[in-house]
Amino acid sequence: MKKILLGSTALVAAGMMVAPAVHAEDPIQLGVGGFMEQYFGYGSSDIDDRDHFDQKSDTEIIFSGSTTLDNGIQFGVNVQLEGNSQGLGNDANGDTIDESYAFIEGDFGRVLLGSENSAGYIMGVAAPNVGIGINSGDQADWVPADSDAGQFRAPLGATSLENAAVNDANRLTYFTPRFSGLQGGISYTPDAGEDTNTQPDENSEYHDGIDVGLNFTESFGGFDVAASARYGIASNDATGGDDPNVYGAGLNIGFAGFTVGGSYAQQEDAGANEGQSFDIGASYGTGPWGVSLTYFNGEAEGAAGGGDEELQTIEAAASYALGPGIKVIGSVGWNDFDDDESGADDDSNDGYWVVTGIKLSF
Repeated sequence: MKKILLGSTALVAAGMMVAPAVHAEDPIQLGVGGFMEQYFGYGSSDIDDRDHFDQKSDTEIIFSGSTTLDNGIQFGVNVQLEGNSQGLGNDANGDTIDESYAFIEGDFGRVLLGSENSAGYIMGVAAPNVGIGINSGDQADWVPADSDAGQFRAPLGATSLENAAVNDANRLTYFTPRFSGLQGGISYTPDAGEDTNTQPDENSEYHDGIDVGLNFTESFGGFDVAASARYGIASNDATGGDDPNVYGAGLNIGFAGFTVGGSYAQQEDAGANEGQSFDIGASYGTGPWGVSLTYFNGEAEGAAGGGDEELQTIEAAASYALGPGIKVIGSVGWNDFDDDESGADDDSNDGYWVVTGIKLSF
């Protein structure tokens, strides 16, 4: 199955490479874009006297550019520079460069080469939210959960999963053109390495990963529909290991400014990160205003010999657009983390946050 899917993607790429040479009038010139988020708020947690005011930041500078050949095929690049290498929860990984890839696009679809999320992740749909976000979001920076499992791209804290939490690895990805609202995508990931040219390790816990995604967006009689489904599997040749796999689905329905929706995901055979998650929420937007109410529930096995872990989060949020690319947001949320591990190592806790800030895009 994996060889068939990979072969199909390779044929598309090979067909483009052997096409007759044509020239663009202008070379690729990079432009600068990105985002900056600055927050101030208060977080309270049951454990370790974690009651505090704090200021938190998340910034990325994105360098991108493209050129189009005379035959209509577009070539481009995208490099994302972290402005806070130890930033908010979804970027607290010490990266200097987040994602870095080249793309080729035309009537045949779109091909990505480099460090980027998988097709299944990119095409996913989740519950609406206008606040700091609670699906692989930033709530862990205000109310931490002392968990053995991960919250970022893993089921304890997200339905937006990467298989075995392998995020932004070096990949080959192909997206089909969109037909009548439907689009497909497939990614091949040689190993878990990101920003590295070392040889793949065939004895590792993750190699030869395949991720497949489907996405549908369309409007019917005033209703806006967005839906997604995905599946991913990779080989695990470490001693005693099973092949990790992930699947999920999402749906949003919008009408007259209202959007309701949710998503579900499950991770299997991934150690502490094995588990399932779902979210559900609703939002309303009118003019510059937006409000949302979102609930998330995630479960994971946790460390070997420890207890199962569960995280429940709810967030009420509002946003106001002051101008193009400038939003003020307010967020009030609550976390409840349960750890079944018995004895002194039980890290169960709950807490809340009240946060305001600005989101700038450029």
